[in-house]
Amino acid sequence: MFDCVPSLIVLQFFNHSVKRLSNAQKLVLWNVPRSRELADVSIEEAALKPPVYTEPFAELSSETDKTKDTSSEIGEFVDCLGPPLPISFNLAAYVNRSESLQQLVCLGVDLSEIEKKPDRAKFILNLEFEKHVRPYIQFFHDHGVSADDMGKLFTKNLYIFKEHIEDLEIRINYMKSKKFNSEAIARIITNNPFFLSRHTKEIDTRLGMYQKQFSLSGNQVRYLVTKCPKLVTYDLMKFREKLVTMKEELGFTNDEMKKLLLMKPKVWMLGRVQVKERFDIVHNLMGISHEMILNSPEIFTRRAFIIKQRHFYLVHLNRAQYDPLQPLYVSLRDLVTTTDSEFCEQCAKTSVERYNEFLKTL
Repeated sequence: MFDCVPSLIVLQFFNHSVKRLSNAQKLVLWNVPRSRELADVSIEEAALKPPVYTEPFAELSSETDKTKDTSSEIGEFVDCLGPPLPISFNLAAYVNRSESLQQLVCLGVDLSEIEKKPDRAKFILNLEFEKHVRPYIQFFHDHGVSADDMGKLFTKNLYIFKEHIEDLEIRINYMKSKKFNSEAIARIITNNPFFLSRHTKEIDTRLGMYQKQFSLSGNQVRYLVTKCPKLVTYDLMKFREKLVTMKEELGFTNDEMKKLLLMKPKVWMLGRVQVKERFDIVHNLMGISHEMILNSPEIFTRRAFIIKQRHFYLVHLNRAQYDPLQPLYVSLRDLVTTTDSEFCEQCAKTSVERYNEFLKTL
């Protein structure tokens, strides 16, 4: 077919095709030896023929070297020839090529949690294990954090690697100056991975606020922080709103709020609506006094509808007796902390099947 096309038209078609090539393709094209002109290429030579590979594959054949395990060499050879990894929706695609990710996975870091936020995923991919990770592992190990807990710590607060080791040491020394012992410091760091990401001035302000607001002693402050370290980094605005709710809406006195804080500090991190709803059921519906609530603060940690269902079932059985001085007494702690089967056995004295049948009538 080409025999019928004038040479001028072929040349124009060739020039037009060259313009559409990329720079890299042009470079390859122009590096072809020019000893032969385009017109010299015959139709037979221009026909596509399968290339003959002799040198690379001869080295990998079993005939030339029977002692080597060629499968691993082939894998490495293919990896080297493969294109760079494209943008991926998960970090698993990068683990085989990243020593840092491999080490972090062995440490217990949950990559599925980190990759939920692209900024965190991008940050962890740029970490070099020896330079950016190992010094922090040594630091936390020296301060009592176990290897099993480091994975959880780094998963929750990946940006701890942005903090300077010197700054972390300063914050540890601050805690020691406030007479926190080594065990307490290790517990605080483990249970609140964001604690060391806060400046000492901010931590000191928070501790002073709690001490002044609830008239706490030094030992009580240390006990509170060790028991619930997340309270120190909790949203201060939400805490103040909870303070108003407890005092103005639920009617707790300062002493009662202090007792509730020390006994169940987690209550102060619950939502205002949750606290009010659960208090309304226990106090107004069930008739439980503030004093009895403080003796069983676990009632704030159970969902309101479950407390309501169990109370109605006890009323149905004439067993809704919460006064410890009266017969058939039902413990509030057992009411809210047990499973359905345990509740039926210990409090209602009936079967779970009967309880489930009752719930269908509500």
